Amino acid sequence: MQIRNRISETYNTVMEQMCKNCADYVWDVIPSIEALGCIRISAMNTFLFDFETGKHEGRYVAGELPSLPFESNKFDIALSSHFLFLYSFHLSAEFHLQSIQEMLRVAREVRIFPLLTLEGKTSPHLNFVIEYFSDAGFGIAIRRVSYEFQKGGNEMLLIERSPTYHSTGPYKKPCSIG
Repeated sequence: MQIRNRISETYNTVMEQMCKNCADYVWDVIPSIEALGCIRISAMNTFLFDFETGKHEGRYVAGELPSLPFESNKFDIALSSHFLFLYSFHLSAEFHLQSIQEMLRVAREVRIFPLLTLEGKTSPHLNFVIEYFSDAGFGIAIRRVSYEFQKGGNEMLLIERSPTYHSTGPYKKPCSIG
């Protein structure tokens, strides 16, 4: 299976990076790098065990931002966990805006966690995203969450569309990205 192979190929690299950067993490709920490795492998095995059945039952649907294979207003909440903002130096501000707009097309509320980059700094795209969606009439809030593994990574961005929101089609590029 392709997913299992990719996990096997990347596991050691990811764990080596965790060892090098262990001071950037809070080790209270997860007590050690070894425990983290066990938790991740267990979660991956649970997913892989369920994958074929879940795919057959329609619980797993292949999709890829910034375009999702769902009808408008299909969900109450769309969640980006450890993707948007985390990879800010790999994904442009335009990609973030397109992805969030698409998530808002399929869900009335979008939650993005954490607001930090892989380097542990606030995403350089965060203020631009907040301004863009605030100016477009969306409800915006940054909420503190009880979970913090990456130091300082205990906040999420919440974006809600108003009850009168109607999808205006694809994202339109603004004049400038700041």
